[in-house]
Amino acid sequence: MKKVHFCKKNKFATKTLYMFLKQTFKHVKIKRKDCVGKCKTCKHCPFVLIDGEVVKATTTDELYDRISYEVTKQWWAFRKKISRNFFIFV
Repeated sequence: MKKVHFCKKNKFATKTLYMFLKQTFKHVKIKRKDCVGKCKTCKHCPFVLIDGEVVKATTTDELYDRISYEVTKQWWAFRKKISRNFFIFV
């Protein structure tokens, strides 16, 4: 399960992105914390922590693309695993 953490102090319109993702990806744990401890990154660009790893971008639109990719990457890995097991049991 992916965990996405936003920093409340990030001023790059990430609050709007947070609210949208919270409604869109209900199966993912998405939270806003007072501070995630990445102050240098926080001052310079929009970013999130996905499972503790920093994902940054130049715009919030690009950040959305990167978050979506990470979340769907998990789905495709799961699908690949299921299809492999399906053919074994059939």
